[in-house]
Amino acid sequence: MPSTMYALVDCNNFYVSCERVFDPKLCNRPVIVLSNNDGCAVARSNEAKQLGIAMGIPAFQIRDLIRKHNIAVLSSNFALYGDFSNRVMSIIMQSMPEVEIYSIDEAFIDLGSLHSFDIYQMCVDLVRKIETCTGIPVSIGIAPTKTLAKVANHIAKRHGIVERVYYFNSAQQIMQKLANFKVRDVWGIGRQLEKKLLGMGIYTAADLIALPDTTLKHAFNIVMQRTVMELQGIACIELQDDMINKKQIMVSRSFGKRVTELVDLQEAIATYASRACEKLRGQGSVCGGFFVFIHTGLHGSSDTVYHNSIYIKLPSPSADTRTILHLAKHGLAKIFRPGYRYQKVGIILSDFAQAEQLQIDLFAHDNLEHSETLMHTLDEINYKLGKHALQFGAAGLNNSWKMQPGNRSRGYTYCWDELLVAKL
Repeated sequence: MPSTMYALVDCNNFYVSCERVFDPKLCNRPVIVLSNNDGCAVARSNEAKQLGIAMGIPAFQIRDLIRKHNIAVLSSNFALYGDFSNRVMSIIMQSMPEVEIYSIDEAFIDLGSLHSFDIYQMCVDLVRKIETCTGIPVSIGIAPTKTLAKVANHIAKRHGIVERVYYFNSAQQIMQKLANFKVRDVWGIGRQLEKKLLGMGIYTAADLIALPDTTLKHAFNIVMQRTVMELQGIACIELQDDMINKKQIMVSRSFGKRVTELVDLQEAIATYASRACEKLRGQGSVCGGFFVFIHTGLHGSSDTVYHNSIYIKLPSPSADTRTILHLAKHGLAKIFRPGYRYQKVGIILSDFAQAEQLQIDLFAHDNLEHSETLMHTLDEINYKLGKHALQFGAAGLNNSWKMQPGNRSRGYTYCWDELLVAKL
């Protein structure tokens, strides 16, 4: 057995699977989930994929297909998906020693310390446990490297593996599968790189690893060289600490309808600033400054298109919503221009530092302690009672500018007013 062994846990059709947990009528039926403002398909059930619905296709382009095949069309419910993700990842971290949360629906596991165990059976048990406890189906690929684990996971999901776990446990088995594995499906190879590879006559992962070293070094960068080594079974990409913090936090949404008034834009930026600060505190950071941006959209005549941004440096690094919200509203007022119909506004927090390592201002120590206590209390209440239980008045009440999800599912797991009710 190789000295390294990784597993990739991937939730199957994650957004659709979350919706199906509380609405069994969606099972065995084509389902698509749309992006913000019900624009494009961002998730598809297997049944929808079989009908030829592509990822990212605008909903208006497939209206006839939706009617013909009775496709269920849902608005995104990101709060629900985030809650399910936390539940799935908690089970993985409780069951396995070293875990890297790679995305909302994927996690890598380092199995190197478990060679004395039956790791295949452990992963089969994990698949069953996750589905039993959350209702979310997952697939697992096991291999000597993270890139090969991605390949194995692809096989587990798409080749009808009964237990939904596929294990690369021999070099011969790996080469056999790579010979039929399209190069575009290799982790890290995008469209532009695929075009270059196809132009060189490289169609499969096996073709890629057969490239001479000299060709590889002259034609590609170190990232591609690392990918090839990973496909050859040489581990080059280590497990990353799942607690690595983001370097920037952006919160932005398209409006449900075009906005023309500054007061509406300021309500929106106050809402987004509050959410961004909550995320900032969640990773134990403070920010030294932030960008506020605004735009009308990219299309139109020169007198109808406008976009601008402003960077605001904080007097001292902070995660206090009050400070950032106040400055964000003033920054927005500086770049606002009347007479335009705005499509989007947003905030990007940057210049992060760890809150625990922050050098304290001698004269602001008491204010800092008060700020931390207040923000902690705010976050705790919103965590226990719902994310909008307490909010700043600057965010407004009516929010007519908000995006309009036409068919969002209920907040089954995170909103008291939308919990399922059991009747005798």
